[in-house]
Amino acid sequence: MELKPRVLIVGGGAIGALFGWRLSQSDKVSVSLVCRSNYTEVKTRGYLVDSAQFGKGVYRPKSVFQSIDEASLCGSYDYVIVALKALPNIYDCADRVARVITPSTMIMLFQNGIGIEDPFVKRFPLVPIVSTVSFVSVKHENGVLKHGGFSMLASGIHLPEHRLAYADKLQFICDVFGEQGVSSIIEQDIQPYRWQKHILNGSTNPVSVICNGASCQQMAKNPHCRTLLEETMAEIFVLGKKVTGRAFPGVDGIVDPESATSYIKSIPVPVYTSMLVDSQCKRPMERDVILKNPIALAAQHGVDVPHMKALYAMVTMIEEGYSK
Repeated sequence: MELKPRVLIVGGGAIGALFGWRLSQSDKVSVSLVCRSNYTEVKTRGYLVDSAQFGKGVYRPKSVFQSIDEASLCGSYDYVIVALKALPNIYDCADRVARVITPSTMIMLFQNGIGIEDPFVKRFPLVPIVSTVSFVSVKHENGVLKHGGFSMLASGIHLPEHRLAYADKLQFICDVFGEQGVSSIIEQDIQPYRWQKHILNGSTNPVSVICNGASCQQMAKNPHCRTLLEETMAEIFVLGKKVTGRAFPGVDGIVDPESATSYIKSIPVPVYTSMLVDSQCKRPMERDVILKNPIALAAQHGVDVPHMKALYAMVTMIEEGYSK
């Protein structure tokens, strides 16, 4: 009997759980999940799912590990989906997953931010690395996975020299996602999609921390805060186009700062950013991939980003003040 391709998802938060659940509905792959902080809960009760797109149910992963070391003892994996927070100032994500990476593994990065691929390219230069951008509204709270009415993945093999050799392997996993209701596209150059998502991530995340608990809708409706958001977004538009040399794809109809804030205001339920939640819980924030890396690229490309610099200074001070 032919063995199914094995998928290991590293990270049992909202993104890892949602897409692990969708893959687990297929009989074409075998899915395992690495959970750390919520291992006992997931192992014993699974996830209670409330999805406007897919309905309600319970996701009980057939295979759950408490650590990468434990997962590495159970053989090799064809796909490793990294759904960890990208915190290069705290830990190296590539080091964290190294024990489950083999020459036959495809690494898929389901992470937010800019420059997330670099540590993996440095550590695994011969392994195909896929940069995946998720367009989805999902949160995991108190064992409940609450998902909205839409899910989309845009993926691309990061290094051009790997694209032809590994195209079929990427197509296979994207087809499995598609069969389970997740819109899944493949792009030769994925970076415009990553910058497209960063329009919201790079503005609402840090501004929400400064606003001390406001939802995205509250910020977009406040005239002063909306101006701050739109001016930060304008920097991201200019910088992203300069870095990629391409226009953004316009997902969700977001083609300029004004359409971005209009989109935020149209969302019917309050949205609170992950950076805000981390700040309130006094956890490390993804400030490097959200702000520091883009600021470094701005310096390289001669783009002025004063709002991003100011936001980075403020969220860094807030995080450094946790221990005081």
